[in-house]
Amino acid sequence: MRTLGLSPRRSGEVLAIVSHDLRTPLSTIALGTTLLEDASQPAADRTHVIEIIKRAADRMERLIKDLQEVGRLDSGRTLRVDARSVDLAALLCEACEALHVQAGAKGQQVSCDLPDFPIAVCADPDRICQVLGNLIGNAIKFTPRGGRVTLAARREGREVQVSVTDQGPGIPASDLASVFEPYWQAPGTARLGAGIGLKIAKGLVEAHGGRIWAQSEVGVGTTFAFTLPVAD
Repeated sequence: MRTLGLSPRRSGEVLAIVSHDLRTPLSTIALGTTLLEDASQPAADRTHVIEIIKRAADRMERLIKDLQEVGRLDSGRTLRVDARSVDLAALLCEACEALHVQAGAKGQQVSCDLPDFPIAVCADPDRICQVLGNLIGNAIKFTPRGGRVTLAARREGREVQVSVTDQGPGIPASDLASVFEPYWQAPGTARLGAGIGLKIAKGLVEAHGGRIWAQSEVGVGTTFAFTLPVAD
């Protein structure tokens, strides 16, 4: 594979980032095709699964293109976003659906707590789905079998705050400042990923002019939250 003129260390980081972000849609496709093998499913359910698989494939294509952009994060530049007015509820529902199969495999529930009124945000829908895929995917990973992952949103002035809450082991307060550093892993969780998904999420949120942070309580769970600007 060409390394685009990068150093061996940087090439390894690029490969790690790409493989990490491809894992979520690839899992969705793999689990979705397994469901399609069940010929007893109603036609409407099979059509719905096919739509989810197609969206995951589109996401993979976008992530592959990101291979040329990840170097921007370490050079102090922002990732490219195509922001426009989009319906936040539609984005959140799409993100939940994309991870529904993965959560179902662990007997988990993914719930959405959304405002009763529509909210338009200024965002790149593919990029925000990428952020949500990272956050929800992590929440599913750390939440035990049978647990719940909660996705919520609320408006605060000219911003909207989106949060993803898990029922995992939690992160010690002394480690919260490190969660967005590349390759950082909480003690005892190194087998659960490369530790670069949150770095990508942070870069994408900041490219939208937003903020991202984490709150956690050991033994209770963790919440990752980020903001997006409300569309004019």
